[in-house]
Amino acid sequence: MRDAGPIIAVGIVLVPLVAMWIFALFNIVVKRNDLSIGWKGIWSTIVILIPYIGVLVYAIVRPPAQVMGPAHSDSTATSQAMDRIHRMKTEHDSGSITDEQFAANKAAVFGMTEP
Repeated sequence: MRDAGPIIAVGIVLVPLVAMWIFALFNIVVKRNDLSIGWKGIWSTIVILIPYIGVLVYAIVRPPAQVMGPAHSDSTATSQAMDRIHRMKTEHDSGSITDEQFAANKAAVFGMTEP
């Protein structure tokens, strides 16, 4: 009867490494909105050709989650600006603010002047 110890040891080491490899590829290709297509291709190639070392290097050099989501923060800032403009338009239509105030506030939302 063969000893199952080495097989279990390989499974204990190999399964987490394969899981990390799959996670890194998914993260690079799907989750990283801050990388261009070229950089995604370069990182994917590194992770595929040098599986475990590439994954470790990627895990070390990738930015924190807060930095990786500029597309989300941009869309949030855009929606906030659109909400402000919509509120100002409603106020303008009701007569609460003048044309000049509306134009000045709109310019301030777009960062063209101070409010």
